[in-house]
Amino acid sequence: MKALILLIVSSAVLFCHNINAQTGIVNYGEVQSMQMGAPIGTDYKAMLVFDKNNSLYITRKDSLEGESIYEQESYFNSSGDGYYITVATNPEGFQYYYNPKEQVLYSRDLGFRYVKDKTIDISWDITDETKKIGRYEVQKATAHFRGRDYTAWFTSEIPLPYGPWKLVGLPGLILEAYDTDKEIYWYFKNIEYPTKHTHLLKPVDNPHASWVSNEEQKEFLINSFINARYGGRMIAENMWISGSESKVLKTEGFIEVYEIKKK
Repeated sequence: MKALILLIVSSAVLFCHNINAQTGIVNYGEVQSMQMGAPIGTDYKAMLVFDKNNSLYITRKDSLEGESIYEQESYFNSSGDGYYITVATNPEGFQYYYNPKEQVLYSRDLGFRYVKDKTIDISWDITDETKKIGRYEVQKATAHFRGRDYTAWFTSEIPLPYGPWKLVGLPGLILEAYDTDKEIYWYFKNIEYPTKHTHLLKPVDNPHASWVSNEEQKEFLINSFINARYGGRMIAENMWISGSESKVLKTEGFIEVYEIKKK
């Protein structure tokens, strides 16, 4: 009996050690369909690299797509409404590097601005609902975060608090996530765990002397929304229109939705 107990304890310790020592890579698809009401928009390739200490999420990067992309594409939803948007990647891509111990997320975010965000504290509601994604059993969790209601499916088989973009803080790795209408939708493609490509997990390389705060980034996004709207570009591209009849505008053309009260 003592030998059996020692074997079980040793196996548990070895499992925890392996989790702590290993680096992994998850490949996702990231579908962006802002204000289209369905997941019909641009499907970007995305990657999450992680270990026990940090994670790095990258999307819209030239090397992930296999080429540099800059083109116009048109989409139609089930109601026949048309959308004409720009599909683009760049050499560095958008990057999100999360340190759970410090609870800080460093990013190369929209506007190619380098943001240090200490305000990410998602109140997840974990349910009993489960399903299978690949070889993993995943569990459903929901939360309201930065203006959208999200559903995330995470696996306790990899008990690390990481996920795509800024969706972090669950007791397991997120393999799938989406907002209400899947206007932003991350779906699982494959996982390499452990991986030999440990060099891919590295902090965001900020060429500037300082970082922008989340509040400064929020102000930037709101001003970008206002400038684009009143410059006519938003109407021309058939984006961010839904709030125009309301007393409250919303930056729904971005993943993060902020309200702007009309003056």
